[in-house]
Amino acid sequence: MSPLVQYKLYENIFIETNIQSPDYDGVILIVYPEELNISLPRHIGSFVEGIRKLDKHIHKVATVWHCDYVSGGRIILTPTENITPYHDASIIKDAVKKGILRALDAGVKKPLLVVQDVVNFPDGQLIGILGALEAFYIPLQMRERDDTKNFIRLGLYAEETKTEDFERVIRNAIALERSRIMTRDIAGGDPERMSPANIVEYIKTSFAGITNITIKVVDDEKIIAQEYPLLAAVNRAANHVDRHKARVVELEYKPHDSSRVTETLMLVGKGVTYDTGGADIKISGKMAGMSRDKSGAAAVAGFLKACSILKPPHLKVVGVLCLCRNSVGSDSYVSDELLISRSGKTVRVTNTDAEGRLAMADALFKLSEEAANAMNPHLYTIATLTGHARACYGNYVAAMDNHSARATNHSARLQFSGGRMAEGIEVSTIRPEDLAVNVGKCKGDDLVQYDTDAKCRNHQLAAGFLIKVGGLEDKNIKYTHLDIAGAAGMPPEEPTAVPVLTLCHAHKVLL
Repeated sequence: MSPLVQYKLYENIFIETNIQSPDYDGVILIVYPEELNISLPRHIGSFVEGIRKLDKHIHKVATVWHCDYVSGGRIILTPTENITPYHDASIIKDAVKKGILRALDAGVKKPLLVVQDVVNFPDGQLIGILGALEAFYIPLQMRERDDTKNFIRLGLYAEETKTEDFERVIRNAIALERSRIMTRDIAGGDPERMSPANIVEYIKTSFAGITNITIKVVDDEKIIAQEYPLLAAVNRAANHVDRHKARVVELEYKPHDSSRVTETLMLVGKGVTYDTGGADIKISGKMAGMSRDKSGAAAVAGFLKACSILKPPHLKVVGVLCLCRNSVGSDSYVSDELLISRSGKTVRVTNTDAEGRLAMADALFKLSEEAANAMNPHLYTIATLTGHARACYGNYVAAMDNHSARATNHSARLQFSGGRMAEGIEVSTIRPEDLAVNVGKCKGDDLVQYDTDAKCRNHQLAAGFLIKVGGLEDKNIKYTHLDIAGAAGMPPEEPTAVPVLTLCHAHKVLL
């Protein structure tokens, strides 16, 4: 495997105070709408104003211009277009990303990015830098074939003065991007490169030498069948191929001083490395892209990576990656089977393509029991779970609280953090019917995996199933389900690594 991507301040990322420094071969400048009257950096203000008069198209697309007043003699102007009260910080990220990609296309290898703190987005500088780093991302399998970098160094222009605050923003950005790279690598890897066994090895390599993270891997087929029986059923048809056998990866972050912990986060991630639909096989070409069905587990791993780097003293974090492959074959689990979950509740299978809720169910129940002895626990499930969430909310995350989390208005807090961090969150409400619809219909059935007669509310009823099977219906334990099916990114787009940034902001992981 090629070395993991390492961004380091003062090694390949630099704070620059001279916009004419010879260390760079091009400058990227965000062009804001004229009506905002944004002051431009010294040396180039009159030049850019002249370009505005020459070609109004600079407010539409990223353009490259010859300019003697900046590093490398060329400036890339990248527009935000119109900024309305309905926009969040993603408009800054998108503008910077377009500018960096245009610079790379022009042959720039040592870009200098002007990151002005000039618009009404409190984390605008951080998001701008993340947009630049996101543009540099090269998928893992490309890096392993050819570890040539697409840039040599990145400069971040500090308006002629270095400050501790600006350096802190950059350090946060570097930590978050390293976490997002881990998330994208796992989520975007093809079904063989990121099979359950290979994800385990990647995670071990990524966390090697990090002392605040412990890793436990459950890979014994008999133990998984006993402790995670619903996951075992999903993976049954894949068990004859060792690299495709289910794995449960338990990651735990502990700060140096456990007495300072005020909150325990417990996250379960759906890690279906390939989803054929099982016996209810996907048709009409809908299997393409199903290697992204592990994006929830990837996000859990990425969040733990962020914690390991930024070292929040007030958090203890437990992450469980439920890794499996929903294959089809002679040993496939099928509709009408009656499964017995870890909780002892019986679950009637109704659609093998609703495998994600089964894959996470037993791990969620296990954590719900452990939460009883944890300091201020909050449970999450993160999954590309339903096409319904995408149909309802497009490219945004659907966040759903159980009764305890809703009492703290938690999903609304996530929505606020998502807006700050350029990750859109939509709040969706779990109602009594979303729990009731999962009650078994036949004698002996406690739950149905999925009500095939349901015509609506499919992403909410999936959360209702997880609440019931996870034993969270009556317990006073905060639980939030994040359906990222619409937001995780489908080919040909790269994985988005949601909701790593939102979780880091909401739970105060940042420096």
